[in-house]
Amino acid sequence: MNDLFPEKLVEMRRKQIQEEIDSIRLGEQSLRGKSLLSKFLVSLGAWMVARGERLRAQHSSMTQTRGARHIEKAA
Repeated sequence: MNDLFPEKLVEMRRKQIQEEIDSIRLGEQSLRGKSLLSKFLVSLGAWMVARGERLRAQHSSMTQTRGARHIEKAA
């Protein structure tokens, strides 16, 4: 009958395996993070998170203080 069908299946399977290999390599590279850019981006992200947490703590303490003043004025 049609002997191209098994060849197409083999070709599709080969492409699928190659895509899986590429994704595994990308995952390993992202975990290693050997480049200077990736190290910089990790440290920048950590700094941004720490800064955001500090700003949130300052903002929430200022908001609580304002609320307490408002309650005292109302009483």
